[in-house]
Amino acid sequence: MTLAIVLVVAYVLGSFPTSYIVVHHLTGRDIRDMGDGNPGMMNVWDNVGFGAAFVVGLGDAGKGMAAVGIAYLMGAEIEGAVLAGLVAVLGHDYSIFLRLQGGNGMATSTGAILALTPLATGPAIGAAIALWLLLGSKRLGGMVGMMIVPVLAYALDLGPTAITGVILLESVAALKIIRFEGFVSARSRLDQ
Repeated sequence: MTLAIVLVVAYVLGSFPTSYIVVHHLTGRDIRDMGDGNPGMMNVWDNVGFGAAFVVGLGDAGKGMAAVGIAYLMGAEIEGAVLAGLVAVLGHDYSIFLRLQGGNGMATSTGAILALTPLATGPAIGAAIALWLLLGSKRLGGMVGMMIVPVLAYALDLGPTAITGVILLESVAALKIIRFEGFVSARSRLDQ
């Protein structure tokens, strides 16, 4: 029963529409009507700016961290914490506050992964930032950073459940990105 409550809380936390609230507060507009229509941090960065995206990123990552933290506080083992992180990402991707629309879940996944494996995630975030600054591609830096986390988790011997949890959290976000990018490409072809 406790895990069920944790998962409901994780979903509601994940559903909190950070980008919508921040962008609407700053511009009076709906982020879903801007750029690629994705209510996520990267679309905010591309269309509103770094400052707004930074706030959104903190909020979205915080949702994943909070879900995992609440699971641990309620006595869950790592499996329950991974599940809470996954449910928070699903809440972000399919927000009850945005009619089941949402971002791709990468920032929320990152927050959950950071709470699960801070020793592996911290250096990976540093590598992602360094790549962004060196190459000028925030998306490439983020992708490489996410790929480094399970490798570091393995090297640090954080255990198979933590490594599997990291891979699951990254996969959920990656699948949503692939699906969304495919939709955007198909939509742009139809619009031409």
